[in-house]
Amino acid sequence: MPTFSASQIGGALAVFIVLTPANVCSTETPPYTSATEAYRQGMTAINNGKTESALPALEYAAGHGVLGAQLRLARLYAKGDSVQQDSAKAFRYFQRIADQYADVPAASPIARFVGEAFCALGKYYVNGIPEMALSPDPAYGAGLLRHAGAYFGDAEAQYQLGRLYLTGKGVEKNSTIAANWLTMAARKQHGSAQAVLGEMLWSGEGVGQRQAQGLALLMLAQRNTGEKSADTAWIAESYDKTIAIADRVTVQQAEAMLPRLSGGRHTATAVGIPTAPAATQAVPAAQQPSLSARSEPRLGPVDLTPPPSMGMSVGFGASDSGMGGLQ
Repeated sequence: MPTFSASQIGGALAVFIVLTPANVCSTETPPYTSATEAYRQGMTAINNGKTESALPALEYAAGHGVLGAQLRLARLYAKGDSVQQDSAKAFRYFQRIADQYADVPAASPIARFVGEAFCALGKYYVNGIPEMALSPDPAYGAGLLRHAGAYFGDAEAQYQLGRLYLTGKGVEKNSTIAANWLTMAARKQHGSAQAVLGEMLWSGEGVGQRQAQGLALLMLAQRNTGEKSADTAWIAESYDKTIAIADRVTVQQAEAMLPRLSGGRHTATAVGIPTAPAATQAVPAAQQPSLSARSEPRLGPVDLTPPPSMGMSVGFGASDSGMGGLQ
């Protein structure tokens, strides 16, 4: 997926701002001159470290259809970094984004943010949200993750699907299909996907054993996983255990592969993962279920077949998923 500058993204978001007409009979003065201005005020407060005071402005903008405000609030409540974590609120904001922008073309500069919303909803459905009585539905969650991963190219969704296929949660257990999804995410420099795929290649679990490539992916995973990631500890532990038993030649081979794995222009060799079964097309956005309420009718069986094998090249290249933060 092509990358876009901050100015292009900002311009695209402005096009998608939805304003609710004012009630001509109302005598009350609107709290903000426009939804756009409310968003700007909220982001100014956020940038100044005043998250609590930013919430009213962001909530006003989000309620009037500003995608940037909806996404910012969804992330804030999902992570709970500067506000109290509230999965139910995060779910509803992600849900609003998915409902409003499900038909956006995959090539749109805002598609990555819509993919992020579908991915978040998929994870919530897989695990459930006790505080809002959302029962776990791994099969339905896997369908949403597949849409995010196949249609929008979301790396986190591809990683989560890989994990589901490894465990058989919500889908039929299949290591080959898991490796396909993990490879797609690893190409986008998703550290956790690189680590899991690296472990598989090192041990030969469900794939052809390639220890040097597995070790190289574990090395790269440590670079691509931030300190705040929940996966940092286990990735470091996995790397330490692997490097401790790797011989000198394997370590040298792994180090030589790093430029290609991290986006070098050299021709990549095949990882040797078997080809997955032929796939159907990704579920079109227009056919996705309405997510406005759990009790509403949903789609029938969701197609969980993975996309066609992509050759399993180890030349994953630089990230093209555009997963950077929305300003």
